Amino acid sequence: MYSFFPTRAVCVLLGACLLLPALHCENLLCYYCPLLSTSRACDLVLTECPPQELCVTGRGHYGGRVALSTRGCMSERDCGLEHTILYRGTNFTMTYSCCDWHYCNSGSHCSGYLATIGLATAAALLLPGRLC
Repeated sequence: MYSFFPTRAVCVLLGACLLLPALHCENLLCYYCPLLSTSRACDLVLTECPPQELCVTGRGHYGGRVALSTRGCMSERDCGLEHTILYRGTNFTMTYSCCDWHYCNSGSHCSGYLATIGLATAAALLLPGRLC
């Protein structure tokens, strides 16, 4: 008689492995991108924020339009503040928007990684029941 237990175990293990990156620490996991012109593409890098910091998305405004962007981590007390920076000889007004859940500064409401986790977890939970 063929047993589906190994299949179920593999599915549960796969689901657990996909969830582990989000569960391994108490600090937030956020995306990092240095301050760049919005016309330049940036490969987002996953980073772990220091304790007491939140994920942040920063926007640099000049002449009524967003011309710079950045992502990373920021102290909660600095979130929502506005200040002027000098970047390549031009003054920009920087504004910051913070959030407090893993990967929340990805630029979309549900990052591809989180969507993958959701689909894999659903498959791990539902598929074995269909096979038995």
